Amino acid sequence: SAPPSPTLQTKKADPIKDVYVSNCQMCHGPDGVSPIKDMSFVGRQWKTKTAADAAKVISNGVPGTVMLPFEGKLKKEQITGLAKYVRALDTPAARKKKDRGLAPSVKGPVPAPFSR
Repeated sequence: SAPPSPTLQTKKADPIKDVYVSNCQMCHGPDGVSPIKDMSFVGRQWKTKTAADAAKVISNGVPGTVMLPFEGKLKKEQITGLAKYVRALDTPAARKKKDRGLAPSVKGPVPAPFSR
């Protein structure tokens, strides 16, 4: 049998995107644009300066908010990868789409805050 055609390329799965979809998308939106006030990653005033700072927020959560800690729920490499991933969502192109109202958003009701 003939080898597979080199023009056919399969898209590699992004394990960090999968972690984002499973753990973050509900509140932060599939593309980082959330219908919930102050939860978008696109076009925001970042409270963290670096991906390392963002990883601390993901690990420790934010007391008094719905942002729960993920330390112990996710591996350290996943948290580090998520921090880089969410910061990378905030691009000039994504900001333009958001400003024009073209970015997709979560469909359906806004999720209720998590309870412990």
